[in-house]
Amino acid sequence: MRTYPVQKTPCSSCPFSGNTPLETSPENMMGYLNNLFGHGQHICHSTDKHICRGGREIQLRWLCAMGMLDEPTDEAFDRAVEESLSAN
Repeated sequence: MRTYPVQKTPCSSCPFSGNTPLETSPENMMGYLNNLFGHGQHICHSTDKHICRGGREIQLRWLCAMGMLDEPTDEAFDRAVEESLSAN
């Protein structure tokens, strides 16, 4: 999934930040968030070919707050992934 492109903007029905969010149960939302906080990715429900922008924004802010990223950007995320891969 690391090679999947990230949506440029959230889709209108993004459960994380859409104008008319897709309804989901609290249990499903917790599953999505646990995946994001566990360093996973959330695939956009409307494309199935891109990483969800709304989910990525939540993940970026969380990783930055945890001190894992210097800034909440895709570029900082990519740098951290590359550093992690080169260390292994």
